[in-house]
Amino acid sequence: MYIRRFRLCAGALSLALLTACGGGSDDDDNHDTTPPPPVAANYQLQILHTNDHHSHLDGSSYDLQLGDSVTRVQLGGFSRLAGVINRLRTPDTLVLNSGELNGTLYFSLFKGEPDFKLFNALGLDAYQIGNHEFDEGEAVLRGLIDMATFPVLAANVKPTARSPLHGAPIKPYVIREMNGQKVGIIGILKVEKTVESSMVTDAVEFTEEISTVRENIAELRSQDIDKIIVLSHLGYDGDIALARQVDDIDVIIGGDTHELLDSTGELAGMGLDVKGEYPTVATAPNGKPVYIAQAWEMAHGIGVLNVEFDPQGEIIEAQGNIVLPVDKPFLQANADGGFVPVDAGRESQVESIIASSRTLTLQQPDPAVDAILAPYAAELEAFRGETLGSIAQTMPFDRIPAAFAAGDTPTGSYAAYYVADAFLKYIPHADIAIQNSGGVRTQFLQGPFTVADAYTMLPFSNTVATVNMRGDGVVAVLEDAADYALTSGSTGAFPYASHLRFDVFKSQAKGSRIQNVEVKDRDTGVWAPIDLAATYRVVTNSFTALGKDGYDAFAEAIAADPGVHEDSHVGYAVPLVEYFQRHLPGGVLPALDPAEYSLKSATD
Repeated sequence: MYIRRFRLCAGALSLALLTACGGGSDDDDNHDTTPPPPVAANYQLQILHTNDHHSHLDGSSYDLQLGDSVTRVQLGGFSRLAGVINRLRTPDTLVLNSGELNGTLYFSLFKGEPDFKLFNALGLDAYQIGNHEFDEGEAVLRGLIDMATFPVLAANVKPTARSPLHGAPIKPYVIREMNGQKVGIIGILKVEKTVESSMVTDAVEFTEEISTVRENIAELRSQDIDKIIVLSHLGYDGDIALARQVDDIDVIIGGDTHELLDSTGELAGMGLDVKGEYPTVATAPNGKPVYIAQAWEMAHGIGVLNVEFDPQGEIIEAQGNIVLPVDKPFLQANADGGFVPVDAGRESQVESIIASSRTLTLQQPDPAVDAILAPYAAELEAFRGETLGSIAQTMPFDRIPAAFAAGDTPTGSYAAYYVADAFLKYIPHADIAIQNSGGVRTQFLQGPFTVADAYTMLPFSNTVATVNMRGDGVVAVLEDAADYALTSGSTGAFPYASHLRFDVFKSQAKGSRIQNVEVKDRDTGVWAPIDLAATYRVVTNSFTALGKDGYDAFAEAIAADPGVHEDSHVGYAVPLVEYFQRHLPGGVLPALDPAEYSLKSATD
């Protein structure tokens, strides 16, 4: 700009000198006094975004390395996120959510209703449907969409007339105009994962992701929209692949894979696992940069991306970071392993660390959001004390089975078997389920069984995960786990399963302890020898899926191909609660049917 003004002045000066030297007329009518046209200004856009909250509506306790010690803080939750949004929002701000419900009792009880009421209160500019939005069926999702006061996006979701979603206001994109600037926002969903991992039916059709985005970009460009955001539920790697294949995307706001991104260096210093840069930059086929952001998970934080466009709609700069809203009380571990309030000196130190941080903010809950959530929270708390059903008889609870012959009363942990069966019932497209005995902390005792009992039985912060693997890999999982349980002293590793049964030979060498493995077909109910070359979808908990407790074959399968693993992010005890609600006649857990049990026999 400075150079242009200098040249204009130099030209005017030369003209004045020539006029003076040549005499000319004294009449000024020939001089152009029209001011130059104003120079178009750059446009500053702020994007506030969340993803993958999985119905974690409340905040949670979280341990962060702050300075020279670990401090437990109150982190996130929609009430604190609302406070951040209210403080940062301007007329040039978009508030976006990349989707994903289900994972807590809030969803089990209320099927997304409080989630969408909170979204309405936040004033979302757009919401992209996630794959778990289909978990309760299309009719439930339709009800949520109908109650939304914000645009719900999914360009590649095409309900037919047979679906309750037919005619629902699911938009391929939305155009937002702010201060005369138009921004197009396209929504896109990962097809394969949705079809394989949710309750969507064939009454909903899907179009391929990349071509769908291209088509909608072309439509936006035909309307002279030169600022385009893709609100994606493809996952981090999927977003990078999309950016590298499609021109004219400026920003991708992602979800599905729960990635924590950071360019400040602060989050790794707090002990958090950072996946990549915020924003991550990929290069489109035309050589232009595409800026990709995600904002972690479970309503822990909110992404704040500031984008500067030039008058032609090209990005000059995009930068930002996730903001983690934290609150008191601040706690620290004591010598007994519990947590107690920090002293005044440490509290002042923590407050100073937060004040100087780019990624932390001290944020109290928003009263209006608290008021929306309060009746649901009260009902949920009351539900925890409710009786789910009853146990017909007290059941054995031995981590490692005592010897028993085929046809005799089985030994071992019946509770671990039933937890595996609850997992399998919860994941509709899985083939078998495997559960480590030590992951189940109490036995089934004859009498009433409450929601609180389910959470006492399964108290860990595990989630429900799946791993796709060959039959020989499944056998390897069983062998690894049995070996670890029998030789390491960690008896809790011993495996139990649903729709999978086998003979155990405890004194044999590793590789020969698990024999005569059979799988029950989920559709026909017929048992048959496991096919070592076939691929099975195995449900387990997130702890064993990562190879913990000696479950090495799971970890090896995931390391060889990360795509075989999916974490549902559903809380550990949720499937057991729903097992009593949905799958047990009268809510009664009956006496064990030995034919269904995972152990056919056990030999010392």
